[in-house]
Amino acid sequence: MVFAALLLLLGGAHALEVPDKCDLRFRKCVFDCVQEFPLDKTKRKGCETRCQLDRALCKTRRGIEKLGDSVRDFLEGFSKE
Repeated sequence: MVFAALLLLLGGAHALEVPDKCDLRFRKCVFDCVQEFPLDKTKRKGCETRCQLDRALCKTRRGIEKLGDSVRDFLEGFSKE
């Protein structure tokens, strides 16, 4: 019984996904846009679009860093005797 409860608890914790840094910054940026332009939809949409572009750049940077790490690891493994 206790074991089943523990498995359920661990399964639920595993299902929770921690948002990455890019997504957290995006959410904060959108929140700031709503605070800054509560009544002007056009300005708020422009601000939110900037937030989306920033998130895309952030994710692209992270992808390039991961790719560079993979290439470096491959070359290190390839060059070992």
